[in-house]
Amino acid sequence: MLKRIHAAIAAVVLGGAALVALPATAGAATAAGPSDLTVSPSPVVVGTGAGTTATFTYKASDKGAARLVDRDGRTVPLDPAPAGSGAYTATYGFTFKDEPGVWTLQVRADGGTASKEFQVHWPTDLDFDAAPDVVRKGDRIKLTGALTYLDGDGRQAYGGQKVHIAFKPVGGSYTRVTSVTTDGSGKFSLDRQASESGWWRAEFDGATDAEPATSDSDRVDVKLPVSRTRITGFDASPEPVDAGDTLRLRGRLEISGFAGWTGYPGQRVKILFKPAGGYRWQYVTSDWTDRYGRFGADIKARTTGWWRAEFAGAAGAAYTASATDYVTVRVPRPKAGTRVAGFDASPEPVGYHRYLTFRGTLQIWKYGWHGYGHQKVTVWFKKPGGSWHYVKTLWTNNTGKFWGATKASASGYWRVVFAGNGETTGSTSRIDWVRVKR
Repeated sequence: MLKRIHAAIAAVVLGGAALVALPATAGAATAAGPSDLTVSPSPVVVGTGAGTTATFTYKASDKGAARLVDRDGRTVPLDPAPAGSGAYTATYGFTFKDEPGVWTLQVRADGGTASKEFQVHWPTDLDFDAAPDVVRKGDRIKLTGALTYLDGDGRQAYGGQKVHIAFKPVGGSYTRVTSVTTDGSGKFSLDRQASESGWWRAEFDGATDAEPATSDSDRVDVKLPVSRTRITGFDASPEPVDAGDTLRLRGRLEISGFAGWTGYPGQRVKILFKPAGGYRWQYVTSDWTDRYGRFGADIKARTTGWWRAEFAGAAGAAYTASATDYVTVRVPRPKAGTRVAGFDASPEPVGYHRYLTFRGTLQIWKYGWHGYGHQKVTVWFKKPGGSWHYVKTLWTNNTGKFWGATKASASGYWRVVFAGNGETTGSTSRIDWVRVKR
């Protein structure tokens, strides 16, 4: 039982008659007397220094007399008031000065008596720890904790109480596996063998004078014996690489076994990136290893920084990460603009199988338009309602001019195209219509 602070309460006389020798049996009543005795809340929990007010009701044709009796026989008088429909009600504020445990509401009215038992509780609390957080299967787990209750002087050790230990496996539900009794300091300690991952907690069922309590859960991960793994040959190439080009990432995941290091197939490997000047690795993509443990990914290069591969581990296989590979991403200079000026296909019209001549100038923008020499342009032709077809290739001279000829066989549209290069953008001439006479 809890340690209590006693309050002296004098004997009470109500309505000129002493309320004594009332029956203590819960819910008992004479044939003629009060009925429907209730207590709310039940149990009464005194959780703070301000206390908890309980309400007591009963039915009778007259007020009669009512009192509360604690488990040590001390009494508290009540002053019932009419509540309508032949009911009477009274209240009392329980504090830490009152005895916790089994109390009795006693009522005498209508020439008879009735009583009802209820409980007054003090709050309890359970601290709990399961350690270590990660163990190998078969190792021992140490389960420790302390049970306390709250009274007017604060938290107190609650010794001599049974505490249950419950376990919930991953994907399962809590089941009580054992119990332990708290010592004089309210503490408990025991060992259990680790068999599977899950959560542990302590549970106290409460008592006639104390509330139940359940501790926070503490997870323990049980690991199977694992084999070492490693990532070999991890490489990000080419180095350096132009922004927007493809960066190839390749490597091999291996596992240690009886035969030494071998490829580890069917495993997911993550590709991570950390930009230059950054502090955090960012997930980019992942790949599954093939039958030889090889993995790879093709990434569009955007930013200079470090790359690495990471294997999170699996049942029987340990975590591993590759060495890092630094790749510089070059930002190419903006390409210069080009244009095809003065394009002309002549003569117009032209006779069937007569030569059609092409002329024009390829120019590049360098703070003004200038001839772009020694570049390749292509000539294209399209019949009305048809699609463009390549005809021939021409080269510009040192001033950017080009010239060429071909035999005309059908009326249609002509144009010249410059595809561009690593320094310039592409461009297309105007379209020139030429009719062929037969």
